[in-house]
Amino acid sequence: MAPLSQAGVRQRSRVCAGLRSGSCMSALILATLLISSCGGGGGSSSSSNSGGTTTPPPPSGVSMSVFPLSVSASAASPQSAPTGSFQVSISGAQQGQQVYLTGKYSTSGITSLSDASGPSPITVTIQFKSPDSLAAGVYQDQIQISVCYDQACTQPVTNSPQTVRVTYTVTAGSIVQLSSLSPASAVAAGPAFTLTATGQNFTPQSTVLWNGNPRTTTFASATKLTAQIAAADIASAGSVSVSVNDPLNGLSKPINFAIQPAMLSLTAVSPTTVTVGGPSFMLTVLGTGFTATSTVQWNGAALTTTLVSGSELIAQVPATDIAALATASVTVHDPSSTVGTTPAQTVTIAAVSKDAVAFQINPAHSGAVNFASLSFPATPAWSVDVGGTPSYALIVNGNVYVTVSLSGGSSQLLALDQATGATVWGPIVISGAANAAYDSGRVFVISAPFATAATMEALDAGTGKLLWSTILTGQYSFTAAPTAANGLVYTGGAGSGGTLYALDQATGSIVWTQPVQNGDNSIPAVTADGVYVTYPCWTYDFRPATGESIWNNNTGCEGGGGATPVVANQLVYSPNGVSGYNGDVYNAETGASAGSYAADSPAAFTTDTGYFLQSGTLRGVALSDNSVMWSFAGDGHLAGSPIVVNQYVFIGSSSGNLYALDGATGVQAWQVALGAPVNANVGVLPFSALSAGDGLLVASAGTNVTAYVLSTHP
Repeated sequence: MAPLSQAGVRQRSRVCAGLRSGSCMSALILATLLISSCGGGGGSSSSSNSGGTTTPPPPSGVSMSVFPLSVSASAASPQSAPTGSFQVSISGAQQGQQVYLTGKYSTSGITSLSDASGPSPITVTIQFKSPDSLAAGVYQDQIQISVCYDQACTQPVTNSPQTVRVTYTVTAGSIVQLSSLSPASAVAAGPAFTLTATGQNFTPQSTVLWNGNPRTTTFASATKLTAQIAAADIASAGSVSVSVNDPLNGLSKPINFAIQPAMLSLTAVSPTTVTVGGPSFMLTVLGTGFTATSTVQWNGAALTTTLVSGSELIAQVPATDIAALATASVTVHDPSSTVGTTPAQTVTIAAVSKDAVAFQINPAHSGAVNFASLSFPATPAWSVDVGGTPSYALIVNGNVYVTVSLSGGSSQLLALDQATGATVWGPIVISGAANAAYDSGRVFVISAPFATAATMEALDAGTGKLLWSTILTGQYSFTAAPTAANGLVYTGGAGSGGTLYALDQATGSIVWTQPVQNGDNSIPAVTADGVYVTYPCWTYDFRPATGESIWNNNTGCEGGGGATPVVANQLVYSPNGVSGYNGDVYNAETGASAGSYAADSPAAFTTDTGYFLQSGTLRGVALSDNSVMWSFAGDGHLAGSPIVVNQYVFIGSSSGNLYALDGATGVQAWQVALGAPVNANVGVLPFSALSAGDGLLVASAGTNVTAYVLSTHP
């Protein structure tokens, strides 16, 4: 037995439960003796005669008291069953004297009694019946408590027994009442919404329960609550039980909230344009009412389809379906829907672009373009001093677009005529470092002042008119250029962790964001079905339309910085080292490892050869076995990223030379002097590099933008 808190007293007590009549005994023991039935031992305060017979002490002077002598409780259905209690006190016991506690009770409203071990007074707890198990009414019970000198309880102590009268009042129903919900239903896979609950006796502690689970609740009044219902709460059709719980006023009766099946519809597909002859890709299909029996159809033929949610499907489009110039009709068919087959969306299978629309020419940054013909001019078509350091050039629709870094940290954006170099519009002043990208008649420029949120702006490519401007909230360090493709424009930011942003090209609204490690310096590489960014030891692939993670790889470290990946031939060249452009190669669709590479800048690729600049030497590497086919050191000062036009590789140098090499042999085919070091910043905003598009090769050297005509019929 454990010692009591009162000096010199030990006890064990038990009150029998579940009996309408009868009794069970527990001993109360004073002094330091242990009861042998409890596993204790020790001396005895009783006396023994010479024959060894123990004579118990005669009864004397012990009395009991009970407080209170009446106990009341109440409950309303469907509240939980309440409890009550009273105390039994023992006084006057002599050293070593043993007494016994017993009790019996009726069970109109009582389920059981239990006592708590400890010193006198002993607390006896009354467990009442659940109000759900009783009709509304008042239930009377009596508990008879006795303390006796003997286990048979034939010798009660003074004031024993005593009776405790118990009253239990059960009322019908909860005090809290829920009468209506607004809205009373929702469509499956719809957006998050605010639910209004109307009723009576609400308090600030009231909580709306959604299928028994609490939702963030706001108290408006004693008759009105509002609760936040997430999109995940209505992801699937069905019925939800909604109730209100209040710690004082109980639980209301529930109201069923209907989640209606969404009508089958097709609202968007991504991508909307793919390149003819490209690889197979995953088509993202957005709409409503999608189920496990929904199938994406390409020109009426079913594609292998995966259900992501009631509003998203993905489907595998094989390379054979985009082998020729055409448009494809995309529909969704579902035999379980009354709609059957949705109206169509269109995917355009377009010719390979001859434009330069991003860093390293294209959104994938592969640094390659093919013209119908190619020749090397003796002189430039034009050269323009733009008064600062020009970026890589966007070459599209007869114009050349460049951002220009000025002293003091500001920038300019201007459009030059592709044929003459004359200013078409601009310069437009930009606050902070800047780079640009192009898609669908718009120029997108990121403006990144030091240590503050960046701004993404869209301008009409023909006139320079500002179409929209969006602040990229949540980060304060922006060191990556934008990339635009298929209706969205992407960039990354850092400061507190990292964030990848996707904005709607038409409106500037932020469509999605994703957290990434660091967020610095990595210009997103974009393909038909992937957005790729790279930071030290981390490589990410996100679904372009939705931002869902497709795969990511962590090689075991984390740190500041980042670099621009290149996607070519269905492989991702990820510069995921802690510095520079050395990195790993991954399968673009699955993220499976495919080797590693070494480079000082983004490489350029044809279908069978990669061109890597490392330690001032350009190397042509056969992609079939990664063997070095040739190397070229030039003037010993090669810098920046190479680009490939047809089968010729172009590279600049910090000595001001510009070279063209035969891509198969490395033999020098052309060299010109630019008169200033080639601008070759490929690590951080603002990026500068060679560019080629629409038959032009454009080089940035010093403060000049210089254009060479390589093909008059690109």
